[in-house]
Amino acid sequence: MNNFVALCLTAIVGLVGAFLFQLIHIPVPFLLGPMISVLIFSQTTKWRFYWPKQIKSYSLMVIGYTLGTAFTIDILKNMYTHIPMMAIVTIITFSVSLLFAWLLSKFAKVDFPTSLLSSVPGGLTQMLVLAEDLKGINVTIVTFFHTIRVMLIVVLIPFIVHIPALQGTENYMPTATVGQATTIPIWLLVLIYTIACYIAFRLFKKWHFPAATMLGPIVITIILSVFVGLPTFELPNWFMALCQFVVGTSIGLMLHPEHLTHKKVLMPLGLLSALALIAMAFVMSVWLLPSTEHTTIITGFLSLAPGGIDQMGIVGHEMNADTSMITMYQVFRMLCIYFFVPPLMTLLVKKYRIAQKNV
Repeated sequence: MNNFVALCLTAIVGLVGAFLFQLIHIPVPFLLGPMISVLIFSQTTKWRFYWPKQIKSYSLMVIGYTLGTAFTIDILKNMYTHIPMMAIVTIITFSVSLLFAWLLSKFAKVDFPTSLLSSVPGGLTQMLVLAEDLKGINVTIVTFFHTIRVMLIVVLIPFIVHIPALQGTENYMPTATVGQATTIPIWLLVLIYTIACYIAFRLFKKWHFPAATMLGPIVITIILSVFVGLPTFELPNWFMALCQFVVGTSIGLMLHPEHLTHKKVLMPLGLLSALALIAMAFVMSVWLLPSTEHTTIITGFLSLAPGGIDQMGIVGHEMNADTSMITMYQVFRMLCIYFFVPPLMTLLVKKYRIAQKNV
């Protein structure tokens, strides 16, 4: 079987998984669907699968650009006055993650770098990219933990915010925002950002930044849109789904279930860590944020929930919550994850390996 036939076979299997997950309303279907279907068929059949690394890199660059567009000048200005409280709740959240990283390392006999990366409340795609860049990380375990967390968050949080007891709180009606007018042709914006993101990716890779494929486009997009004032453009939903499909298929071929040891311990720890992060966000939204940030419980909860900006923003808009506050808190945590976690993880991995050699 040549590469072209294997590529077509891989794409078909991935598409079947994507549309099946979409049909049964599984969260992020175009990421999880191809990942699970390709994993199952690659492990249970003798078919040859093939997926070029280059198309995954280009898809991650697109996702990086999209994440960069979440940072606006208004959000960054408002962040300034809220930094102390955002820092406190972020530290508390990461402390819970560290606790479960320690439990995972101790009881499931997983190396600490893998345990920590599995427990950090970041996005599924972003954490897997970082895991792939840091050699020696068990990508299968990282994928397992973050998949459980994503599915629990997307399934549970809409139910939690619809609890009748929370509906008595006064919700915030967001004001309409007007997009920035521009006379620059859309094709020129696409060309500028495409070239800029590619150059940033190559430079970040040359400088040995972790997760350079996404971090480079994120940084250059923030610089161009926020500090230079160059307008961004919105990508169509089908194109973003296509990028998720490419990344999900690639991840499915990377996974090796045989590396998932101590399954009886990993499953409950995965569920507990996800539930603990959700519970901690709820507790802080009830007891901490209303008195310090004067938010409603729903706004506070969606601001602190360990989900993505897009997912929490959609739920917040539906509930008439303060979407600007939700975006600001989610963006701050994303900033911490992208700019502090990669170098910290790189340092920890190096120290861990040195310590293991000296044992």
